Amino acid sequence: MPVSLSKFDTFGDVAAEDDAVLDYFLSTNAVQKVEKGDALLVLGRKGTGKTAIVRYLTEGTRNPLSKALNLRGYPWKVHASRIDHGASEIEAYVSSWRYLIAVELATLVVADAKGSASSHTKQLKKFLNDNYGGTNPNLSDILRPSSLKLEKFSLEPAVMGNKLGSVTLNRLDNDHQFGLELNALSDSILASVAATSEAAKLGKLSLHFDELDQGLSELDAARSKMLTGLILAARDIKRSAQKPHGAINPVVYLRSDLWDDLQFSDKNKISQTLAFQLEWNKDSLLELVETRLRAKLSHNTIWDDISNSSLMRGSQSKWNHILARTFLRPRDVIRFLNTSLAEAKKRTEEPLIFTNKDIVASREDYSSYLKQELDDEIRPHWQYWDEALQACSAISTLTFDREDFEKEYGRRKSANNSVTFDGALQYLYRFSVVGYDRRSGYGGSSWAFQYTDPQAGWDAGASRFKVHLGLKEYAKLRETRESAPFSTLSLDDLIAAEDEKQP
Repeated sequence: MPVSLSKFDTFGDVAAEDDAVLDYFLSTNAVQKVEKGDALLVLGRKGTGKTAIVRYLTEGTRNPLSKALNLRGYPWKVHASRIDHGASEIEAYVSSWRYLIAVELATLVVADAKGSASSHTKQLKKFLNDNYGGTNPNLSDILRPSSLKLEKFSLEPAVMGNKLGSVTLNRLDNDHQFGLELNALSDSILASVAATSEAAKLGKLSLHFDELDQGLSELDAARSKMLTGLILAARDIKRSAQKPHGAINPVVYLRSDLWDDLQFSDKNKISQTLAFQLEWNKDSLLELVETRLRAKLSHNTIWDDISNSSLMRGSQSKWNHILARTFLRPRDVIRFLNTSLAEAKKRTEEPLIFTNKDIVASREDYSSYLKQELDDEIRPHWQYWDEALQACSAISTLTFDREDFEKEYGRRKSANNSVTFDGALQYLYRFSVVGYDRRSGYGGSSWAFQYTDPQAGWDAGASRFKVHLGLKEYAKLRETRESAPFSTLSLDDLIAAEDEKQP
Protein backbone atom coordinates (compact mmCIF):
# COMPACT_ATOMS: atom_id res chain seq x y z
CA MET A 1 0.00 0.00 0.00
CA PRO A 2 1.31 3.50 -0.78
CA VAL A 3 2.34 5.58 2.22
CA SER A 4 0.25 8.67 3.00
CA LEU A 5 0.77 11.56 5.41
CA SER A 6 -2.94 12.28 5.71
CA LYS A 7 -3.23 10.40 9.01
CA PHE A 8 0.31 11.10 10.20
CA ASP A 9 -0.03 13.40 13.21
CA THR A 10 3.46 14.78 13.89
CA PHE A 11 7.16 14.15 13.50
CA GLY A 12 7.52 14.80 17.21
CA ASP A 13 7.68 17.64 19.69
CA VAL A 14 10.46 20.19 19.32
CA ALA A 15 11.01 20.10 23.10
CA ALA A 16 12.18 16.63 24.11
CA GLU A 17 10.58 16.95 27.54
CA ASP A 18 7.17 17.07 25.83
CA ASP A 19 7.87 14.46 23.17
CA ALA A 20 6.99 10.76 23.12
CA VAL A 21 10.69 10.19 22.57
CA LEU A 22 10.71 6.72 24.15
CA ASP A 23 8.43 5.48 21.37
CA TYR A 24 11.02 6.15 18.69
CA PHE A 25 14.33 6.89 20.36
CA LEU A 26 17.42 6.54 18.18
CA SER A 27 20.31 5.19 20.26
CA THR A 28 23.62 6.89 19.46
CA ASN A 29 27.26 6.77 20.55
CA ALA A 30 26.45 9.30 23.26
CA VAL A 31 24.03 6.86 24.93
CA GLN A 32 26.65 4.12 24.93
CA LYS A 33 29.27 6.46 26.38
CA VAL A 34 26.98 7.52 29.23
CA GLU A 35 25.80 3.97 29.98
CA LYS A 36 29.40 2.75 30.20
CA GLY A 37 30.29 5.60 32.55
CA ASP A 38 32.80 7.09 30.08
CA ALA A 39 31.13 10.50 29.85
CA LEU A 40 30.95 12.89 32.77
CA LEU A 41 29.92 15.82 30.58
CA VAL A 42 27.60 15.72 27.54
CA LEU A 43 27.85 18.86 25.41
CA GLY A 44 25.69 20.11 22.58
CA ARG A 45 23.86 23.10 21.22
CA LYS A 46 20.29 23.64 22.27
CA GLY A 47 18.14 21.11 20.44
CA THR A 48 20.82 18.48 19.80
CA GLY A 49 19.14 15.84 21.97
CA LYS A 50 20.56 16.15 25.49
CA THR A 51 17.18 15.94 27.22
CA ALA A 52 16.10 13.07 24.96
CA ILE A 53 19.10 11.05 26.18
CA VAL A 54 18.28 11.84 29.81
CA ARG A 55 14.69 10.70 29.35
CA TYR A 56 15.76 7.52 27.58
CA LEU A 57 18.17 6.60 30.38
CA THR A 58 15.94 7.49 33.33
CA GLU A 59 12.30 6.84 32.42
CA GLY A 60 10.41 3.58 32.52
CA THR A 61 12.02 0.42 33.88
CA ARG A 62 15.26 0.64 31.91
CA ASN A 63 17.29 1.54 35.00
CA PRO A 64 15.53 2.26 38.30
CA LEU A 65 18.82 3.52 39.77
CA SER A 66 19.23 6.22 37.13
CA LYS A 67 17.63 9.53 38.10
CA ALA A 68 17.03 12.72 36.11
CA LEU A 69 17.68 15.95 38.00
CA ASN A 70 15.90 18.67 36.08
CA LEU A 71 17.12 22.13 37.07
CA ARG A 72 14.22 23.99 35.47
CA GLY A 73 13.10 26.40 38.17
CA TYR A 74 16.10 25.61 40.37
CA PRO A 75 16.68 28.20 43.17
CA TRP A 76 20.02 29.48 41.90
CA LYS A 77 19.90 32.49 44.24
CA VAL A 78 19.62 30.19 47.25
CA HIS A 79 22.52 28.12 45.98
CA ALA A 80 24.58 31.28 45.37
CA SER A 81 24.46 31.95 49.12
CA ARG A 82 25.93 28.50 49.92
CA ILE A 83 29.45 29.61 49.07
CA ASP A 84 32.64 28.16 50.52
CA HIS A 85 34.79 31.16 51.44
CA GLY A 86 37.65 28.87 52.44
CA ALA A 87 38.04 27.50 48.89
CA SER A 88 39.51 29.07 45.79
CA GLU A 89 37.22 31.24 43.68
CA ILE A 90 36.77 28.50 41.07
CA GLU A 91 35.98 25.81 43.69
CA ALA A 92 33.69 28.00 45.83
CA TYR A 93 30.61 25.86 45.06
CA VAL A 94 32.16 22.39 44.89
CA SER A 95 31.28 21.53 48.49
CA SER A 96 27.60 22.54 48.11
CA TRP A 97 27.24 20.47 44.93
CA ARG A 98 28.97 17.48 46.57
CA TYR A 99 26.42 17.64 49.37
CA LEU A 100 23.50 17.90 46.93
CA ILE A 101 24.78 14.90 44.95
CA ALA A 102 25.28 12.91 48.16
CA VAL A 103 21.68 13.57 49.26
CA GLU A 104 20.29 12.60 45.86
CA LEU A 105 22.26 9.35 45.96
CA ALA A 106 20.92 8.69 49.44
CA THR A 107 17.35 9.02 48.17
CA LEU A 108 18.14 6.55 45.37
CA VAL A 109 19.52 3.77 47.59
CA VAL A 110 16.90 4.26 50.31
CA ALA A 111 14.09 3.94 47.75
CA ASP A 112 15.58 0.77 46.27
CA ALA A 113 16.43 -0.82 49.61
CA LYS A 114 12.98 -0.49 51.17
CA GLY A 115 13.14 -3.83 52.90
CA SER A 116 16.67 -3.38 54.17
CA ALA A 117 17.17 -3.17 57.91
CA SER A 118 20.89 -2.44 57.69
CA SER A 119 22.35 0.24 59.94
CA HIS A 120 23.49 2.23 56.91
CA THR A 121 20.00 2.36 55.45
CA LYS A 122 18.57 3.41 58.81
CA GLN A 123 21.18 6.16 59.13
CA LEU A 124 20.28 7.60 55.75
CA LYS A 125 16.54 7.45 56.43
CA LYS A 126 17.03 9.13 59.80
CA PHE A 127 19.05 11.97 58.28
CA LEU A 128 16.59 12.56 55.43
CA ASN A 129 13.53 12.48 57.68
CA ASP A 130 15.09 14.77 60.28
CA ASN A 131 16.10 17.43 57.76
CA TYR A 132 13.54 17.14 54.96
CA GLY A 133 10.50 15.50 56.49
CA GLY A 134 10.75 12.49 54.19
CA THR A 135 13.15 10.31 52.24
CA ASN A 136 12.61 11.93 48.84
CA PRO A 137 13.15 15.70 49.12
CA ASN A 138 12.69 17.95 46.10
CA LEU A 139 15.89 18.94 44.35
CA SER A 140 15.06 22.60 44.96
CA ASP A 141 14.79 22.04 48.74
CA ILE A 142 18.10 20.31 49.41
CA LEU A 143 20.09 23.49 50.08
CA ARG A 144 17.22 25.52 51.55
CA PRO A 145 17.48 24.61 55.26
CA SER A 146 19.33 27.15 57.37
CA SER A 147 21.01 24.26 59.20
CA LEU A 148 21.21 20.46 59.10
CA LYS A 149 20.55 18.28 62.17
CA LEU A 150 22.87 15.34 62.83
CA GLU A 151 21.56 13.94 66.12
CA LYS A 152 21.93 10.17 66.35
CA PHE A 153 23.48 10.02 62.92
CA SER A 154 25.87 7.20 63.80
CA LEU A 155 28.40 8.00 61.09
CA GLU A 156 28.87 11.43 62.59
CA PRO A 157 31.04 13.67 60.43
CA ALA A 158 34.12 15.13 62.04
CA VAL A 159 36.47 18.01 61.27
CA MET A 160 39.99 17.68 62.67
CA GLY A 161 38.76 15.03 65.13
CA ASN A 162 35.81 17.05 66.38
CA LYS A 163 32.39 15.51 65.71
CA LEU A 164 29.72 17.78 64.32
CA GLY A 165 26.30 18.00 65.93
CA SER A 166 24.92 20.11 63.11
CA VAL A 167 25.99 21.98 59.99
CA THR A 168 24.83 25.54 59.40
CA LEU A 169 24.20 26.44 55.74
CA ASN A 170 23.69 30.17 56.33
CA ARG A 171 27.21 31.47 56.93
CA LEU A 172 28.93 34.81 57.35
CA ASP A 173 31.15 36.02 54.51
CA ASN A 174 34.30 35.49 56.58
CA ASP A 175 33.43 31.97 57.79
CA HIS A 176 35.95 29.55 56.28
CA GLN A 177 34.66 26.42 58.06
CA PHE A 178 31.59 25.94 55.83
CA GLY A 179 33.33 23.87 53.15
CA LEU A 180 35.19 21.70 55.65
CA GLU A 181 32.04 20.85 57.60
CA LEU A 182 29.81 20.31 54.55
CA ASN A 183 32.44 18.10 52.88
CA ALA A 184 32.74 16.04 56.06
CA LEU A 185 28.97 15.55 56.11
CA SER A 186 28.91 14.67 52.41
CA ASP A 187 31.68 12.11 52.92
CA SER A 188 29.69 10.47 55.73
CA ILE A 189 26.56 10.28 53.59
CA LEU A 190 28.51 8.92 50.60
CA ALA A 191 30.15 6.27 52.78
CA SER A 192 26.75 5.13 53.99
CA VAL A 193 25.39 5.18 50.42
CA ALA A 194 28.32 3.06 49.22
CA ALA A 195 27.91 0.56 52.07
CA THR A 196 24.17 0.22 51.44
CA SER A 197 24.65 -0.20 47.70
CA GLU A 198 27.53 -2.65 48.11
CA ALA A 199 25.62 -4.83 50.55
CA ALA A 200 22.51 -4.95 48.39
CA LYS A 201 24.52 -5.25 45.15
CA LEU A 202 22.43 -2.47 43.65
CA GLY A 203 24.74 -1.78 40.73
CA LYS A 204 25.61 1.57 39.19
CA LEU A 205 23.94 4.68 40.59
CA SER A 206 23.45 7.37 37.94
CA LEU A 207 22.41 11.01 38.29
CA HIS A 208 21.69 13.13 35.20
CA PHE A 209 21.82 16.93 35.60
CA ASP A 210 19.78 18.54 32.83
CA GLU A 211 18.16 21.89 31.91
CA LEU A 212 21.02 23.88 33.44
CA ASP A 213 20.31 26.75 31.04
CA GLN A 214 16.62 27.21 31.86
CA GLY A 215 15.74 30.75 32.87
CA LEU A 216 19.26 31.95 32.11
CA SER A 217 19.08 35.56 30.96
CA GLU A 218 22.72 36.34 31.63
CA LEU A 219 25.77 34.17 32.31
CA ASP A 220 27.15 36.14 35.22
CA ALA A 221 30.20 35.34 37.36
CA ALA A 222 28.20 33.59 40.10
CA ARG A 223 26.40 31.27 37.68
CA SER A 224 29.67 30.47 35.91
CA LYS A 225 31.24 29.48 39.22
CA MET A 226 28.22 27.34 40.14
CA LEU A 227 28.32 25.49 36.80
CA THR A 228 32.04 24.93 37.21
CA GLY A 229 31.48 23.73 40.77
CA LEU A 230 28.91 21.16 39.64
CA ILE A 231 31.27 19.69 37.05
CA LEU A 232 34.20 19.53 39.48
CA ALA A 233 32.02 18.02 42.23
CA ALA A 234 30.65 15.38 39.85
CA ARG A 235 34.18 14.47 38.77
CA ASP A 236 35.36 14.25 42.38
CA ILE A 237 32.54 11.92 43.40
CA LYS A 238 32.86 9.81 40.26
CA ARG A 239 36.59 9.31 40.90
CA SER A 240 36.10 8.20 44.51
CA ALA A 241 33.22 5.80 43.98
CA GLN A 242 34.16 3.32 41.26
CA LYS A 243 33.33 0.00 42.89
CA PRO A 244 31.91 -3.22 41.39
CA HIS A 245 28.68 -2.63 43.31
CA GLY A 246 27.74 0.94 44.08
CA ALA A 247 29.72 2.70 41.35
CA ILE A 248 28.46 6.27 41.03
CA ASN A 249 27.99 7.91 37.65
CA PRO A 250 26.98 11.60 37.80
CA VAL A 251 26.53 13.11 34.32
CA VAL A 252 26.17 16.81 33.50
CA TYR A 253 24.38 17.85 30.28
CA LEU A 254 25.42 21.33 29.24
CA ARG A 255 25.01 23.64 26.26
CA SER A 256 28.25 23.99 24.30
CA ASP A 257 28.21 27.80 24.42
CA LEU A 258 28.02 27.76 28.23
CA TRP A 259 30.92 25.32 28.43
CA ASP A 260 32.96 27.51 26.08
CA ASP A 261 32.57 30.47 28.45
CA LEU A 262 33.69 28.61 31.59
CA GLN A 263 37.32 29.12 32.61
CA PHE A 264 39.17 26.86 35.07
CA SER A 265 42.47 24.99 35.17
CA ASP A 266 41.24 21.43 34.46
CA LYS A 267 38.84 22.37 31.68
CA ASN A 268 40.98 21.04 28.82
CA LYS A 269 41.67 17.79 30.68
CA ILE A 270 37.93 17.21 31.16
CA SER A 271 37.26 18.13 27.52
CA GLN A 272 39.76 15.56 26.31
CA THR A 273 38.90 12.66 28.62
CA LEU A 274 35.43 12.99 30.14
CA ALA A 275 33.35 15.10 27.71
CA PHE A 276 31.27 13.96 24.75
CA GLN A 277 30.15 16.38 22.05
CA LEU A 278 26.74 15.64 20.53
CA GLU A 279 26.95 15.93 16.75
CA TRP A 280 24.57 15.06 13.94
CA ASN A 281 25.02 14.83 10.19
CA LYS A 282 22.90 14.31 7.10
CA ASP A 283 22.75 10.53 7.52
CA SER A 284 22.10 10.36 11.26
CA LEU A 285 19.32 12.95 11.02
CA LEU A 286 17.73 10.99 8.19
CA GLU A 287 17.92 7.85 10.34
CA LEU A 288 16.23 9.73 13.19
CA VAL A 289 13.35 10.85 10.94
CA GLU A 290 12.94 7.40 9.37
CA THR A 291 12.88 5.80 12.83
CA ARG A 292 9.86 7.98 13.61
CA LEU A 293 8.23 7.21 10.28
CA ARG A 294 8.58 3.48 10.86
CA ALA A 295 7.15 3.78 14.38
CA LYS A 296 4.06 5.63 13.13
CA LEU A 297 3.44 4.38 9.58
CA SER A 298 4.96 1.01 8.76
CA HIS A 299 8.11 -0.87 9.67
CA ASN A 300 9.84 -0.27 6.33
CA THR A 301 8.92 3.35 5.54
CA ILE A 302 11.73 5.59 4.29
CA TRP A 303 11.97 9.30 3.44
CA ASP A 304 11.50 8.73 -0.28
CA ASP A 305 8.10 7.18 0.45
CA ILE A 306 6.72 10.45 1.82
CA SER A 307 8.15 12.95 -0.71
CA ASN A 308 7.83 13.11 -4.46
CA SER A 309 10.91 12.85 -6.66
CA SER A 310 10.90 16.37 -8.11
CA LEU A 311 14.00 18.37 -7.25
CA MET A 312 14.07 21.78 -5.68
CA ARG A 313 15.67 24.78 -7.32
CA GLY A 314 19.30 24.19 -8.24
CA SER A 315 18.75 20.43 -8.71
CA GLN A 316 18.65 19.95 -4.97
CA SER A 317 16.73 17.26 -3.13
CA LYS A 318 14.05 18.23 -0.63
CA TRP A 319 16.05 16.67 2.20
CA ASN A 320 19.15 18.74 1.43
CA HIS A 321 16.99 21.84 1.01
CA ILE A 322 15.64 21.34 4.56
CA LEU A 323 19.02 20.56 6.10
CA ALA A 324 20.54 23.70 4.54
CA ARG A 325 18.22 25.74 6.75
CA THR A 326 19.01 23.91 9.98
CA PHE A 327 21.97 23.74 12.33
CA LEU A 328 22.04 19.97 11.76
CA ARG A 329 20.18 19.24 14.97
CA PRO A 330 16.99 17.21 15.57
CA ARG A 331 14.96 20.13 16.93
CA ASP A 332 15.32 22.13 13.70
CA VAL A 333 14.49 19.21 11.42
CA ILE A 334 11.42 18.25 13.45
CA ARG A 335 10.13 21.83 13.43
CA PHE A 336 10.60 22.21 9.68
CA LEU A 337 8.92 18.88 8.92
CA ASN A 338 5.96 19.60 11.20
CA THR A 339 5.40 22.92 9.44
CA SER A 340 5.68 21.20 6.04
CA LEU A 341 3.22 18.55 7.22
CA ALA A 342 0.70 21.25 8.10
CA GLU A 343 1.15 22.74 4.62
CA ALA A 344 0.70 19.37 2.94
CA LYS A 345 -2.50 18.67 4.87
CA LYS A 346 -4.14 21.69 3.26
CA ARG A 347 -4.56 19.40 0.25
CA THR A 348 -6.99 16.49 0.17
CA GLU A 349 -5.25 14.28 -2.38
CA GLU A 350 -4.29 10.68 -1.68
CA PRO A 351 -1.72 9.43 -1.11
CA LEU A 352 -0.57 12.64 0.54
CA ILE A 353 3.19 13.21 0.28
CA PHE A 354 5.49 16.23 0.40
CA THR A 355 5.82 18.45 -2.67
CA ASN A 356 8.24 21.28 -3.39
CA LYS A 357 5.51 23.81 -2.59
CA ASP A 358 5.06 22.35 0.91
CA ILE A 359 8.75 22.81 1.62
CA VAL A 360 8.96 26.34 0.23
CA ALA A 361 5.79 27.44 2.05
CA SER A 362 7.31 26.33 5.37
CA ARG A 363 10.38 28.51 5.20
CA GLU A 364 8.99 31.77 6.56
CA ASP A 365 7.45 30.27 9.69
CA TYR A 366 10.54 28.16 10.25
CA SER A 367 12.81 31.18 9.86
CA SER A 368 10.96 33.00 12.67
CA TYR A 369 11.34 29.92 14.86
CA LEU A 370 15.10 29.82 14.21
CA LYS A 371 15.48 33.47 15.19
CA GLN A 372 13.74 32.76 18.51
CA GLU A 373 16.05 29.79 19.12
CA LEU A 374 19.07 32.02 18.54
CA ASP A 375 17.65 34.60 20.95
CA ASP A 376 17.71 31.98 23.71
CA GLU A 377 21.28 30.97 22.92
CA ILE A 378 22.95 34.31 22.23
CA ARG A 379 21.31 36.77 24.63
CA PRO A 380 22.84 35.32 27.84
CA HIS A 381 26.21 36.21 26.26
CA TRP A 382 25.27 39.34 24.29
CA GLN A 383 21.87 40.96 24.74
CA TYR A 384 22.29 43.39 21.83
CA TRP A 385 22.83 40.82 19.11
CA ASP A 386 19.66 42.00 17.31
CA GLU A 387 21.58 45.10 16.27
CA ALA A 388 24.04 42.93 14.36
CA LEU A 389 21.24 41.01 12.63
CA GLN A 390 19.56 44.29 11.74
CA ALA A 391 22.82 45.35 10.09
CA CYS A 392 22.70 42.19 7.97
CA SER A 393 19.08 42.97 7.03
CA ALA A 394 20.08 46.49 5.99
CA ILE A 395 22.71 45.07 3.64
CA SER A 396 19.81 42.97 2.26
CA THR A 397 21.81 40.18 0.63
CA LEU A 398 22.77 36.76 1.99
CA THR A 399 26.43 37.52 1.36
CA PHE A 400 28.16 40.71 2.41
CA ASP A 401 31.58 42.34 2.80
CA ARG A 402 33.21 43.32 6.08
CA GLU A 403 33.17 47.01 5.17
CA ASP A 404 29.42 47.01 4.52
CA PHE A 405 28.75 45.32 7.85
CA GLU A 406 30.98 47.79 9.71
CA LYS A 407 29.03 50.70 8.25
CA GLU A 408 25.52 49.31 8.90
CA TYR A 409 26.38 47.97 12.36
CA GLY A 410 27.82 51.34 13.34
CA ARG A 411 24.53 53.00 12.41
CA ARG A 412 22.53 50.65 14.65
CA LYS A 413 24.88 50.11 17.58
CA SER A 414 23.30 51.51 20.75
CA ALA A 415 25.14 53.36 23.50
CA ASN A 416 24.98 50.41 25.92
CA ASN A 417 26.30 47.95 23.35
CA SER A 418 30.04 47.65 23.97
CA VAL A 419 30.72 45.03 21.27
CA THR A 420 32.74 46.34 18.32
CA PHE A 421 31.88 45.37 14.76
CA ASP A 422 34.77 42.85 14.76
CA GLY A 423 33.45 41.38 18.00
CA ALA A 424 29.94 41.30 16.56
CA LEU A 425 31.10 39.30 13.53
CA GLN A 426 32.90 36.88 15.83
CA TYR A 427 29.75 36.38 17.93
CA LEU A 428 27.68 35.81 14.79
CA TYR A 429 30.19 33.24 13.60
CA ARG A 430 30.35 31.52 16.99
CA PHE A 431 26.60 30.84 16.89
CA SER A 432 26.62 30.07 13.14
CA VAL A 433 24.51 33.08 12.22
CA VAL A 434 27.18 33.78 9.60
CA GLY A 435 29.98 31.87 7.94
CA TYR A 436 33.05 33.31 6.24
CA ASP A 437 34.56 32.78 2.80
CA ARG A 438 37.48 30.41 3.24
CA ARG A 439 40.01 30.16 0.43
CA SER A 440 41.66 26.85 -0.38
CA GLY A 441 45.21 26.32 -1.56
CA TYR A 442 43.93 25.37 -5.02
CA GLY A 443 42.28 28.67 -5.85
CA GLY A 444 38.81 27.58 -4.73
CA SER A 445 36.68 28.66 -1.77
CA SER A 446 33.90 27.48 0.52
CA TRP A 447 31.75 28.89 3.31
CA ALA A 448 33.10 28.02 6.77
CA PHE A 449 30.28 27.78 9.32
CA GLN A 450 31.04 26.88 12.92
CA TYR A 451 28.33 24.19 13.08
CA THR A 452 29.56 22.32 9.99
CA ASP A 453 33.30 22.83 10.40
CA PRO A 454 34.21 23.68 14.02
CA GLN A 455 37.86 22.87 13.38
CA ALA A 456 38.17 25.78 10.95
CA GLY A 457 37.94 28.30 13.79
CA TRP A 458 37.37 32.02 13.54
CA ASP A 459 39.33 33.92 10.86
CA ALA A 460 39.81 37.51 12.06
CA GLY A 461 41.04 38.46 8.59
CA ALA A 462 38.00 37.17 6.69
CA SER A 463 36.51 39.80 4.39
CA ARG A 464 33.38 38.15 3.00
CA PHE A 465 30.53 36.54 4.93
CA LYS A 466 27.25 34.74 4.41
CA VAL A 467 24.14 34.69 6.62
CA HIS A 468 22.77 31.25 7.46
CA LEU A 469 19.99 30.27 5.06
CA GLY A 470 17.57 29.56 7.88
CA LEU A 471 17.42 33.30 8.61
CA LYS A 472 16.87 34.37 5.02
CA GLU A 473 13.13 34.94 5.37
CA TYR A 474 13.24 36.49 8.84
CA ALA A 475 15.96 38.97 7.90
CA LYS A 476 14.36 39.56 4.48
CA LEU A 477 17.51 38.76 2.56
CA ARG A 478 17.88 38.08 -1.14
CA GLU A 479 20.42 36.09 -3.08
CA THR A 480 23.26 37.61 -5.03
CA ARG A 481 23.52 36.79 -8.70
CA GLU A 482 27.12 37.45 -9.64
CA SER A 483 28.94 34.51 -11.21
CA ALA A 484 30.68 32.27 -8.76
CA PRO A 485 34.40 31.50 -8.63
CA PHE A 486 35.64 27.95 -9.06
CA SER A 487 35.02 26.10 -5.79
CA THR A 488 35.91 22.73 -4.27
CA LEU A 489 33.08 22.08 -1.85
CA SER A 490 32.42 19.02 0.25
CA LEU A 491 28.88 17.64 0.56
CA ASP A 492 28.40 19.47 3.88
CA ASP A 493 29.66 22.68 2.28
CA LEU A 494 27.19 22.24 -0.57
CA ILE A 495 24.37 21.85 1.93
CA ALA A 496 25.44 24.99 3.78
CA ALA A 497 25.96 26.99 0.57
CA GLU A 498 22.70 26.02 -1.16
CA ASP A 499 20.58 28.80 -2.65
CA GLU A 500 23.67 30.96 -3.06
CA LYS A 501 26.31 30.65 -5.77
CA GLN A 502 26.52 27.22 -7.37
CA PRO A 503 30.03 25.93 -8.12
